[in-house]
Amino acid sequence: MAALQFLSKYRETGLLLIRASIGLIIIVLIAPVLWSGSGSWEHFGSAMKHLDFHSHYKFWGFTGALLGCAGGVLMILGLFFRIGVLFVLIITVIHLVALWDNSGDFYARLPALEMSILLLSLLFVGPGKYSVDKN
Repeated sequence: MAALQFLSKYRETGLLLIRASIGLIIIVLIAPVLWSGSGSWEHFGSAMKHLDFHSHYKFWGFTGALLGCAGGVLMILGLFFRIGVLFVLIITVIHLVALWDNSGDFYARLPALEMSILLLSLLFVGPGKYSVDKN
């Protein structure tokens, strides 16, 4: 499609848009868990039972919420981008495993599966030209 070839010069802008929007979505979803206190941490951390961890759900929930928010910020900034994506990818995969064990409905798993695939792809692509750690 020659009519859309002009968009190729905005490749880095598109990558920045993807990076910032996914990071913001993660922060919007996970920050309330971090702010809500130990009850929310325990509920968030209870997904670890699907990986055969059966105690310390508050610790796992707080750690997961903190890493998720930190990963979202790192994704937005592009600073230590792959580490931030890895933090968020781990949380998303744990959520996907919990959904896989609990839900018989395939369509309930699709958003977590899509986000995992997107984050895995971003892990390989990298932050692009517009990031804090680039000169």
